[in-house]
Amino acid sequence: MSEPRTLSLLPWQVTLAEFIQKAGEVKEDGACCAFIVDPSIPQAARGGYASLVMAYSRADEPVCVLDGGAALVLVRDGGIASGKSLAERVFVQMRRLALDLTLTAGVALIGDDPSQAVTAARAAALSVPAGQVGTEG
Repeated sequence: MSEPRTLSLLPWQVTLAEFIQKAGEVKEDGACCAFIVDPSIPQAARGGYASLVMAYSRADEPVCVLDGGAALVLVRDGGIASGKSLAERVFVQMRRLALDLTLTAGVALIGDDPSQAVTAARAAALSVPAGQVGTEG
């Protein structure tokens, strides 16, 4: 059975399994960028955040929407620097809507274990204040 696509809005949305597979193809020059919505935001509104992250990502950057409204974006090359650039691009757009202080971002290199990169990116996002980008390491 495949994972449900709760927000099938854009063609580059992928399931977590597809994200992990695509990340495994990228390897060491790629990065995982995680966007975590502040817990104070109602669950019903979190899907909108994930939709905005997808809209502000480039078409070649697969996005996975996790339960709880978190979003993962696969950065295919450029490592941490490109991941931070992506996160800052999203924050600039979110700032225009006065939503930049309601989420955090984290970036981790893909390396040899894409699943670990997802975990590290999420941990990096949770380690910084709202509106900031944390990095692995």
